[in-house]
Order: sequence, then C-alpha cells, then structure tokens
Amino acid sequence: MTQTLAKLAKAPRRDREDWVRAARRALIEGGVAKVKVEPLAGVLGVTTGSFYHHFRNRQDLLDAVLVHWERENTEPLFQAVRDAGPDPDAQLDALFEAWLTESDYDPAYDSAVRDWARTSKPAEAAVRRTDDRRIDLLKQIFLGFGYDEDRAFIRARVTYFHQVGYYAMEIIEDRAVRRRWRPLYREVLLGDPSRARD
Repeated sequence: MTQTLAKLAKAPRRDREDWVRAARRALIEGGVAKVKVEPLAGVLGVTTGSFYHHFRNRQDLLDAVLVHWERENTEPLFQAVRDAGPDPDAQLDALFEAWLTESDYDPAYDSAVRDWARTSKPAEAAVRRTDDRRIDLLKQIFLGFGYDEDRAFIRARVTYFHQVGYYAMEIIEDRAVRRRWRPLYREVLLGDPSRARD
C-alpha cells in the first residue's frame, strides 16, 4: 500500500451531520462569513473532497444549517410542552425551564442565526417561520389559561419578545438569580387568567 493510500485509509470519515455541526460552531463563533469549506475541512481533519461528497456547494451547506437550526433549536421547546401534558401551568413552566437550563435549547445558536438573517433572505425567512411557530406555541398555552385569541396572541408575543430580548441584550445572570426572578417574570407575563376575557 502506498503512503497516500495508507493516509486515506487512516483519515477520519465524516458524514453530512459532522459538516453541519462544524458549520454551526463556526457560525456561532464568527458569523456566517466564517462558514467556509476549507477551514471547516481543516477542523474536521478531512479534505474538501469530503465536503463535495455531501454538499453541492457552500449554499447547500448553509441551507442545511438553517434546517438544522429550525429543528434542533425549536423541537426541544415543543417537546418540553408536550411532555408537560395538557395543564397550561405545567406547559408554561416546562417552557421556562427549557429556556432557563439551556440544555437542549442553545441561545447562542439563535443569536447567530438572527445576526445572519440581517443579510440573508433564506435565513430571514427561516427566522420568521420559526418565530411564528414558537409564538403560536405560546399562544396555545395562553389559550389554555382561558385568554381569548387576541389576548393569548399578544401575551405570547410579549413573552417571546422578552425571551429574545434577553439574549439580544446579552444579559449575564447566574442561573440561581434567574431562578429567583422566574416567578415574578411568570406573574407579570401571565397576568390574571381569571380576568382573561374582561
């Protein structure tokens, strides 16, 4: 076996998801301008030929990153609400917990995609689509509390805008502090459901 073939035999095998995850890291760390094929190949320890085995071009990779973001950074929120069952109190608490712990939801990923959306129509469309889905999830929770359609929608928006603003402003708080404030945020955002239709 020649030296070149021996090197190829020992080279790591990377799949499409490896490339997407590497692109995600680059996006978070340096913005979309840092999502480039050659540097990613270096990070993954492969040649650019590996990239073209999985993607047609850089845009194909960027499109895959958007699909990954929509799925990976939104589905955990929906799953948390589903796992909480039909009780809107439990659903809202589950959603707040997902945001608080950031174990399945990555706010840095959200922020990076939002930054990208300022200069990219596909990213902007993905952000709008995802924001609409998340706001609708919150709206369904507020409907469960007894708010009418309009009030449920506005409360959902205010709650979501609050959360997005939290990250946009890069507020740094210890998790214990965030837990201490959580009941007060909940009180303000939820209001008094007994007056939901006044």
